[in-house]
Amino acid sequence: MFTLIGHGLVVFSEITNVFLGDEKLHFKSLSSERDFGILQRRFEEADGICLPIDYLKQGRSFICFNDNHEAQGGFALIDQGPFRTLEQLPENILKPVDNAMTEITAVCLLPGHPLRRTRYWSFVVGKALSGHSQQLVYAVDSSKTALRERVFNHIRAHTLYEGPVKMLDGMNSESVEAVELTTKSHLAKGFVKLALHEVGKLKTLVGADRFKVATASN
Repeated sequence: MFTLIGHGLVVFSEITNVFLGDEKLHFKSLSSERDFGILQRRFEEADGICLPIDYLKQGRSFICFNDNHEAQGGFALIDQGPFRTLEQLPENILKPVDNAMTEITAVCLLPGHPLRRTRYWSFVVGKALSGHSQQLVYAVDSSKTALRERVFNHIRAHTLYEGPVKMLDGMNSESVEAVELTTKSHLAKGFVKLALHEVGKLKTLVGADRFKVATASN
């Protein structure tokens, strides 16, 4: 069932691209050292962490770019442990078994049209739901309250830990993060509601007629 929902969200993501005009996003699955390097640099620019390329290769990694082939962001779904998100936890924190989950990491997107977020996150969540793991783990900087309120608070995640984390390879400074765990069920239900809310809000802001015209003019 979740695989089907995941495929549906990817299709929905492609549909939203029609409305983006000059700000369209195109996703590419990574396989070459050059492409992994692009994601590595883009995430380092966004988050200050230089993820090892070998780590990005442990799962499914993607970059997104615009019509001019300029990298706009990307993400990675790490399907096999050990996971950096869990390795950075203090020793006294009980860690879940990592062979039953997928880690979402390297999440980054340059700012732009509000609908770009819907396009981006629909694709990310769609790909996450299409995997085999029933649980998903991720870390988010505690200072990024807007991201947590806009996206992650909707998926009923369980906070495993929030506070200072251990320094790992590629981290330039100490960080205070929230490490959270969610299920495919919560992710699917929460994000579908969020996506519909975002699209509805956009249509209200610009007007339904203008929303339709923008499709043709862009």
